[in-house]
Amino acid sequence: MDVEFIRHKFEDSYDGVLTKTKFKLGVRHLQMLYMFVCSLVLGMLRGSNGIGVLAIADYTRKNDTYVPIHNWDMRIQGTVLSSFLFGYALILVPAELYLKQVVDKLILTAVLLINGGVAAAMPTIVNKGGWVAVCNAQFLMGMTQACLTPVNLKLISNWLPPGEREIFGFIIQGAILLGTIISLPISGLLTESRLSWELVFYSQAMMTLSMAVIWGLLTASSPERHQAIGDTEKEFIRESLAGYRQKKLQRPWQRILQTKQFWALAVAHSAANVLFVFFLFEIPAFLQSLQLSIRICSWQAALPFAAMWMVHAMTAPAVELIYRFGYINYLFDVKYFRKIINGLGSCGIIIGLTILPSLVSNWNHLGVIVLIGTLGLVGLQFSGFLENHKDMTQNYPGTLMVMTSAVASVTGALVPLVSGLVIGDDVTNLSRWRVVFMSLAGFCVVCCVVYSMFASSSRQPWDGTIKQKFGYSNDATNLELEELSETKIKNRCFEADTVV
Repeated sequence: MDVEFIRHKFEDSYDGVLTKTKFKLGVRHLQMLYMFVCSLVLGMLRGSNGIGVLAIADYTRKNDTYVPIHNWDMRIQGTVLSSFLFGYALILVPAELYLKQVVDKLILTAVLLINGGVAAAMPTIVNKGGWVAVCNAQFLMGMTQACLTPVNLKLISNWLPPGEREIFGFIIQGAILLGTIISLPISGLLTESRLSWELVFYSQAMMTLSMAVIWGLLTASSPERHQAIGDTEKEFIRESLAGYRQKKLQRPWQRILQTKQFWALAVAHSAANVLFVFFLFEIPAFLQSLQLSIRICSWQAALPFAAMWMVHAMTAPAVELIYRFGYINYLFDVKYFRKIINGLGSCGIIIGLTILPSLVSNWNHLGVIVLIGTLGLVGLQFSGFLENHKDMTQNYPGTLMVMTSAVASVTGALVPLVSGLVIGDDVTNLSRWRVVFMSLAGFCVVCCVVYSMFASSSRQPWDGTIKQKFGYSNDATNLELEELSETKIKNRCFEADTVV
């Protein structure tokens, strides 16, 4: 939920021989288009949830809609939104571990159907079952949406040759955030209709159920099962994957959990996710407390997410180029590079969170700019702690990302709940909002200090024995030259010294 659009970079290591070919466009790219739209739709559902819940309690529309307005204070709203996030956090690790073993498009079909069905039933659940029933429904939606990323990654590995996976993985996973950005202003606009919040959920249902039908009828789990793909493209994909295999590695879960470097990375990830969740679910409520309409709130809440995505897209290539080519060595030790990048982003975020409550009395373009810049700097942090995953391990970057994501997801799920308890039933109380902002800024300070003190850019001991290959292996021809581990190399060096 937080930074999933980056996770495609962190699959556990592969080895083998990659082959190049002139074969370009094909049915596999149409499959990627459908996957992009599925991710976009589910991202829109996530983004519009907060606006829908906010509109349920919008008493300014009490006499202006066909639908009932419910007396939900911030405590109830926070509990409802946290239910979705807790469901997501609960299933995140099991989904990553087990769904990649299943090669079936029906999993994604089920995710779309469940989310669409629950969204269609949400007005009835709200009006008849109350907020407790809504919490259960949101929990179910969160659990199913946690399955999206691992299913996408598995389908990408089934359909695409290795050389195409990175770019399409980035596009498909990026569609989740793009859907969130698009859905915020659209859902705010829908709440101004006579159907108000019910139209938001009905729109979710129509999009998701329609996409479930399209996905179920027009796609396949693999090229071999697709009826429209030609033999030439099938052979191209088969040959591309012939010499490409995933390493069979035993994941060192316990050893990773016992290291302070992992927890430092998880803390930095948690800070970014807490900010993401706060801006997605709490900032619209904060803006509404300034007597702004939900339509305006949703537009202003969408801009920081667009800025975050753009900042990361612009800074990540430059930061990675500087890091890989070692230009930074002229200024300071490269092992501090990630920490400095993360620290720069944290400083700006902390300043922004500190001054935002002071701009409430005269909220204008300056307030919006500070809002945009504060979350936009999270995009800069992605070039720090997120890339640190690959620095620490070559064999388990995907596993490490899943573990830090799990910690970050649990932490982020607490944000609406805690914010709701602090704000309570007085959403216009500026002093309570100031407590929330200052607490969030303090949390970011602690996370930045912990990451700066204990994080590492060095490859970790639990990453396994480093093997040096003299030659290559190719599954297609079963050719394999000598492979020497560090232990064997040391033994041979010792024997040579003894002979001398």
